[in-house]
Amino acid sequence: MTAEPDPAVVVAGDALIDLTPTRTVRGHLAYEPHPGGSCFNVAVGLGRLGVPTAFLARLSSDAFGQMLRAQLADSGVQLDYVVDTDDLTTLAAVHLTRGQPTYSFHAENAADRGLLPEHLRPLSAGAALHLGSIALMLEPVASTLEWLLLRESGSRVVSLDPNVRPGLIRDRVMYLDRFAGWMGLVDIVKVSEEDLSWLYPHLPRDEVIAAWHAAGVALVVVTQGEHGAVASTPSGSATCWAPVVAVVDTVGAGDAFTSGALAHLHQRGLMSREALRTLDTSALSELLQVACLVAADTCTRAGADPPRRRDLDARPAGGPQEVQMGVTDLIERARSLAVPGQRHLLGITGAPGAGKTKVARDIVDKLGPDLAAFVPMDGFHLSNHTLIGLGRRDRKGAWDTFDADGYVQLLRRLRNQQEGIVHAPDFDRDVDESIGSALPIRREVPLIVTEGNYLLSDVGGWAGVAPLLDESWYLQTDDSTRLMRLTYRHQLHGMSHEEADNWARSTDQNNAVLTLQSLPRADLVITLAES
Repeated sequence: MTAEPDPAVVVAGDALIDLTPTRTVRGHLAYEPHPGGSCFNVAVGLGRLGVPTAFLARLSSDAFGQMLRAQLADSGVQLDYVVDTDDLTTLAAVHLTRGQPTYSFHAENAADRGLLPEHLRPLSAGAALHLGSIALMLEPVASTLEWLLLRESGSRVVSLDPNVRPGLIRDRVMYLDRFAGWMGLVDIVKVSEEDLSWLYPHLPRDEVIAAWHAAGVALVVVTQGEHGAVASTPSGSATCWAPVVAVVDTVGAGDAFTSGALAHLHQRGLMSREALRTLDTSALSELLQVACLVAADTCTRAGADPPRRRDLDARPAGGPQEVQMGVTDLIERARSLAVPGQRHLLGITGAPGAGKTKVARDIVDKLGPDLAAFVPMDGFHLSNHTLIGLGRRDRKGAWDTFDADGYVQLLRRLRNQQEGIVHAPDFDRDVDESIGSALPIRREVPLIVTEGNYLLSDVGGWAGVAPLLDESWYLQTDDSTRLMRLTYRHQLHGMSHEEADNWARSTDQNNAVLTLQSLPRADLVITLAES
């Protein structure tokens, strides 16, 4: 039998069962158990990414505790530091609001909470230590881990993710005082924007990061959900957008990000205090891209289920996936985004005449008004009167003949889901004008399907659209078919055949060339097949 390698990372902290709502039974939510806990998730994520990892916690012998052990073992995580107990496993009920999780904890006298100093063993030489989350908020485990932090600081790389849960913090002032002390003991701090806003609501992010660096923290990372993350060391800083994926839920995404970042540091030989301080902008960008990819992949599955290395290696090397699909297949793919209680935005783009509007309307009609709503980009055409004043009437449909900023603001309102009804504009081709407030979009509708030429363009205000989309499709059609469709469409609306053909081959074709430049930013490049 081959001996296990010494752990490169020891993860110490919470291990619990997330109870995730799955469906309604007789008017009541039914919950499905998922192994979880922030530190548990990080250990699992590291193990699945091929990093020799050990988990330090107190685990129950009950059925939930056996689930936790099984997932650790299946993920390749070493259990040498695990302490056995008959105390019951901590439970955390997950409540999803528009796809974002909140938690209620049932942890009194629970297994992981009862970790004491006498349970601790010497850690492997050279192993990094990661800790944080609710284990640093609940006694007696909080004092035990704080003692471990004091003991190990300076002798190994120490990583901290506070993963603040305000509902578990009884004394804010005391917690903030302890937190400030931790900043002089750790080398890596990963926080979310929500953590920062609770910890220091009146201080700018950059000021907080600078103070942490001054206290001795080498690497600071701030995650921003769908907007990616920022990272900083004394040698540089970087930002990274999150990859666009079809989000099922975000449970465990922050923990997956942490495991991705720590795995990258280990695999690049950068898990030392000296190396961390010298990470420059280029190295930080690479780190963030890896961590954001791991987090985004986790969001495509329910519960905290981080990816394995082989799954990430099997992903396409870059660029969109090219597929041939029928409308029926596209409808079913869209249906997977229409998750009640959440809000997803699907963008369909392509050159003029590619069939975007028809596909979008077919999806919305088939899914029905309770699952999907249609929002056309064309509703943001500038009026003909305005275009005449700007001297652009003869090139209507070009990128600068729309209110791009207004379109972006509407998508933000739809994504935020703060309003009971958002009224979107439509476009009437018969009168060739936008119709304001024509499309009422209800807050409870889970999927918004929007289409237009410039959804993935980076020209002007259009650059703000792509980050708001959960998934983007580029429809690809041969030019002869497109030009025929466009000529026929223009004739239907009053042009002679010659006028229609000239418009399709000049103004429309110029727009097609610009749209084609955005193709590499799509998630799927789709050639429509017969359904």
